[in-house]
Parts: sequence; C-alpha cells; structure tokens
Amino acid sequence: MKMKERSERGAALVEMAVILPVFLLMMFGMIEASWAFASANDVRHGAREGARLAAVGAAPFESVDEIGAEVCSRMDIAGGSGVTVTFATPTGDGSRGSEGTIIVSLNYSSLTGSLDSWFGGKVIDSDIDFVIESPITGASTWWDDVGGGGASYSC
Repeated sequence: MKMKERSERGAALVEMAVILPVFLLMMFGMIEASWAFASANDVRHGAREGARLAAVGAAPFESVDEIGAEVCSRMDIAGGSGVTVTFATPTGDGSRGSEGTIIVSLNYSSLTGSLDSWFGGKVIDSDIDFVIESPITGASTWWDDVGGGGASYSC
C-alpha cells in the first residue's frame, strides 16, 4: 500500500509541473489583455476629451501644449507617461466651422512584464475628427500652433 501512495505523490508532482506553467501563462495573459483593453479605452477617452476641448473651447487655451496637458490630466490610466497628443493638419483658419483631427497615442508598457514579447512595444492610438464650434467670431488662439503641419504634445 505504501508503494502505491508514493507513486501517486510523484504523479501529482509531475502533473503540477506540467499544468502550472500553462495556468500561469493563461492567468498573466488575461491580466495583460485586460490592462491593454483598459489602456485602449483610456486612449479613446483622451482623444474624445481633446476633441471636445478643441471644438468648444471650454477654457481659453492659448497653445496646443495647454490642451495636451489637459488631455493627459483627464486620462486615468495612461495620463502619466508615454502619451502623445497630436493635432493633425487642419482645414480652415481656426474660426467656427474649421475642421481638425486629434490623435492620442500611447506607447504601451505591459503591467506584469511577463508577456513583453507579445504585448511590449505596441502603440495604441485613437483619432477623432472635430469641427470648431467656438469661438463664434475670430479664431481659436491655439490654432496658430497647429499651422500647416500639425503640432504635438508629449506627457
């Protein structure tokens, strides 16, 4: 009877040695995928906020840097580092009805570091087109920063 118990104990150890790496890979994969999804949502949120701020002129922004800093401060997860807020080449002069595009990009950094070969080095970005709704007269003061080639802010 003792011989059978001893062999079963060894089998359990071998089974654990085979299953544990697979289980850990799945667990860390779910954690990383969830973190990537949350980061992508945060980037989309930042792009929407930036487009809203640029379109309605919620505050008297004087430069792209001010809008970019405000976008970064409103992002929950990714607002601290690795974020670039870019205003692409606009159409119009910055007065009401002018169109622009904001692109928010994040250099994704993995949460656990265990799956960097799959998730590391990826760029998550979101772009939103917007139309200037305010000011009613004159041009938006930050629009001059964008000019003909666009402007960026990194946080």
